Amino acid sequence: MGWSRMPIRGAVNEYNDDVKKIDEQILSLIQERKAITGKKRFSPESELLEEWSTRFEMDTSQIVQYIHSLNEAVPRRNYWEEPGLLLGVLPIVKRTVLEDCEYTLTHAMQYESLSIVTYEIQPHGGHGGGAHTQMQFLVSPPLPADLDTVQFALIPGVDRMFGPRMTEIILDKQIDCE
Repeated sequence: MGWSRMPIRGAVNEYNDDVKKIDEQILSLIQERKAITGKKRFSPESELLEEWSTRFEMDTSQIVQYIHSLNEAVPRRNYWEEPGLLLGVLPIVKRTVLEDCEYTLTHAMQYESLSIVTYEIQPHGGHGGGAHTQMQFLVSPPLPADLDTVQFALIPGVDRMFGPRMTEIILDKQIDCE
């Protein structure tokens, strides 16, 4: 049982047969969808998202988040493994320029049980500075020493790692605090 699933002492965890029936239907539909899509990403067009947003009274971003989570072929791990001893550094240096950004996989730190791949993004054509981004990805099992048979792809996922989505509220009237 993960930390997020741990019952909190004193908190009432309500659940009943009606909710259980709906949950079982949802899980069955998820399995059915995954069987149809396989490992391919299926996402609805923006017009359909807008229609669903109105019909189901949900934010479009919330619907997108749910759909993207269904597209995950392999569930993402949300925990950190002990990497073991550092075995070496694997140079990758693969570069792609797409639209106004340069994407570079630079290297992987090779540990006994996993690799940590470093990825850099450099936007071009913008104003100002400091837009360089560096990210690291945990890869398990570790990458092979020979990367000729390995393909790298960056696939958009869920916005979970960016925290809660904020709603903008325009203050167009006076607010008195007591």
